[in-house]
Amino acid sequence: MSDIHLYPLSKAKNNPSAAIFHLWNRNLKHDFPISKRLLNQNLLDHPLLDLNRSFLAFAGKKLVGFLMAKKHPSGKKVWISAMLVERDFQRKGIGSRLLLAFEEHLSSDAEILIGTDPGHLFPGLPDEKAETIRFFSQKGYRVEGNAFDLIANISAYHPKYELDEKYTARRLREEEKENLLFLIKKNFSLRWYEDTVTLLEREGSVRGTMGLFKEGSLIGFAHTYSFQEDGLGPSVYWKGLLGEKYGGLGPIGVAKAYQRKGLGTAFFEKIVLSLQQDGVEDMVVDWTILLSYYGKFGFQPWKKYVHAKKII
Repeated sequence: MSDIHLYPLSKAKNNPSAAIFHLWNRNLKHDFPISKRLLNQNLLDHPLLDLNRSFLAFAGKKLVGFLMAKKHPSGKKVWISAMLVERDFQRKGIGSRLLLAFEEHLSSDAEILIGTDPGHLFPGLPDEKAETIRFFSQKGYRVEGNAFDLIANISAYHPKYELDEKYTARRLREEEKENLLFLIKKNFSLRWYEDTVTLLEREGSVRGTMGLFKEGSLIGFAHTYSFQEDGLGPSVYWKGLLGEKYGGLGPIGVAKAYQRKGLGTAFFEKIVLSLQQDGVEDMVVDWTILLSYYGKFGFQPWKKYVHAKKII
């Protein structure tokens, strides 16, 4: 469409936050209702946002589409964090123009991933958006592999697993912050470590993190969220679709030396019971493929995603 104009986010004359917020919820509020806080936290104010490769599409003065991109400091990996075209303006080539504008200045060996970005909104393309998946497939993106958000009503959950008396599970204290970071850095992925650093800087507290202890030593952790607190993590991004008494968890992990001992199962149950005691009813576990594992606790698939990537 000749009357559609694209501008990189770096050249936006006015703050586009409000326009993006309204565009998003006009089109996605029934599937992924976004809050202004989440929009700014994970996209517009995120330190990895690539202002020169994120684009806005206008019909006159009306915002009708956008593509938000992030880039790894090395420049070799880039992410499409979110892309959307106004419903009444779809099938007019706007999405193709946004994608082309994003891709044309990438280096020849750049890897593009859809979702999965630091501060992600999605761990992939939402499976319910079949037309979007077809669009990226036709543009040369390899679509494969699944991820899930799971959900359960935990209000009537009853304990089934015992935690040996030498282990305890409780919320972390502020003075245990460094112990948490040491545990994650030593035992888990760099992504989990970086995400936890970001979380602690943003929240200013470890109050939302549960710890698993053996005789006073921290050997496991889980980030939790609930309607009782102000934390905004991946498991409760779409809390607008949940009941008033929502909660969530992720990630969760036990130190390598203590894995395959049933501790993770007992620890997870302790967290479910803790959130239940806090009044949580609908609980979400985000971005996992462990359907049978969480199924033991009554969790079922809520949202499904497919991974997609392309090498330029």
